[in-house]
Amino acid sequence: MPVELSERELRDAIAVVGEWNRKGAQAAKSAFEWMGWEGEEPLCLRRYDVQLFVWYVLPRKYLVGLDDKEAVAAALAKTLERLGGQAASYAEVCRAPETQRLLRAWEAEDPAAPRTFRKLLDDPGIEPPDTDQLAWGSVMGFEEARVREQVATALEEAIESGSLAPGGRGFAHRQAEIAKAALREPWDGEDGRSRLQAVQDERLEGWLQRGPGGRADARRAILDGIAAMVSGEPPAVDPGGARSALEPALWLPEQGNEGIGLTQTGALNRALVREVAEHWPSWWEADLFGPPHREDDVTPLWELHQLLRELRLLRRKGRRVLTTKRGRALAGEPPTLLEALATELLRGENFYAACAELAVALILDGAPADYGETLAARVQPAVVDVGWRAGEEPPSVRDVSWHIAAFLRPAEAIGVLVDEGSGSRLSRKPLVLSEAGRAALAAALRTRALGPHNLYN
Repeated sequence: MPVELSERELRDAIAVVGEWNRKGAQAAKSAFEWMGWEGEEPLCLRRYDVQLFVWYVLPRKYLVGLDDKEAVAAALAKTLERLGGQAASYAEVCRAPETQRLLRAWEAEDPAAPRTFRKLLDDPGIEPPDTDQLAWGSVMGFEEARVREQVATALEEAIESGSLAPGGRGFAHRQAEIAKAALREPWDGEDGRSRLQAVQDERLEGWLQRGPGGRADARRAILDGIAAMVSGEPPAVDPGGARSALEPALWLPEQGNEGIGLTQTGALNRALVREVAEHWPSWWEADLFGPPHREDDVTPLWELHQLLRELRLLRRKGRRVLTTKRGRALAGEPPTLLEALATELLRGENFYAACAELAVALILDGAPADYGETLAARVQPAVVDVGWRAGEEPPSVRDVSWHIAAFLRPAEAIGVLVDEGSGSRLSRKPLVLSEAGRAALAAALRTRALGPHNLYN
């Protein structure tokens, strides 16, 4: 359980250690400062803080040799023992054999050291897990970092009280329950928000402001139009609308239940390709070109196949494609499937994703979508504003247009976008959102905005 140490307790313990080891006392003081002590305030110390210090901060941030790092760990252990009570039990972390091994691994630049560190941090059960409510970012804002510490504290308290047993039966489920409960607790700001809401609000603002120095005015101008939509809960996807939009995406996994034969090059077989062209004639102009010969002749089919494979709803086994267990489950839940597919279209932190998210924002705000350069002309200044470059030059409108088209093609294949007049998925006339597509893209953009943040590119 976390222990609160007063300024006097800390100074007295450091002073006693200093009587026989002045350098060790200075090292212990530095360690406590790394763990959050500001010198004139109490310190709330957790086992997690000590673990993080000796397993990562000490070996990676202290620019001294291995002998000196081991001496720092020993001095910290002595000081913790001098503090007594719960703090004294944390000294075992400093002296543990795994700590010594990890210090040596970091020192030797062992490529396995980061994995070992992560495993050691996860095993005690106080590393906050990702949940269906929140996945932690590798780049955190101030409020998210504070909330993460609060969740770690709740987990440590549960372990110390015996209500959470690392390694025991049902541990992961119980750990997630405690983390979720901690996220539902009120945020410290006393504004009525929960901790989860505080993290989401911070992430949303960070997403809106993303760019050099937090200023990317052209990008922000696009996103402001849909900020309210993204910040609130998106409308539910209508089951009937989702089923209609996803008709081909439901048909293909159905065929995969029995297995779909592949060609020598790994493409869908000719018989299936022609069956698709007959089922959905808007995907292939048979009157002009005759029956298709290859999968990549029917662009929407190729896009759909790739998307289902990327989401692991279909998998290859030898010369056949089979529907996965997850694919069968989502096929029975069309709204969930449509949201998952739409979210996949916006996944990533690359140039494609940067263009796609801004195109989606414009489309949701009423802009027409087509395969020309109308959308690209509006998106290009925004991606340049953020800092994207093609070599030493800013990306051109044509560059942006190619990447937006790479989003539009699969978006058509899953029925998110359709031709307003004919409903043709091959038409190059302006496209409009289907009703189910609007809800799915709003949910996908919200997932992107509120998801864990890594470096933008």
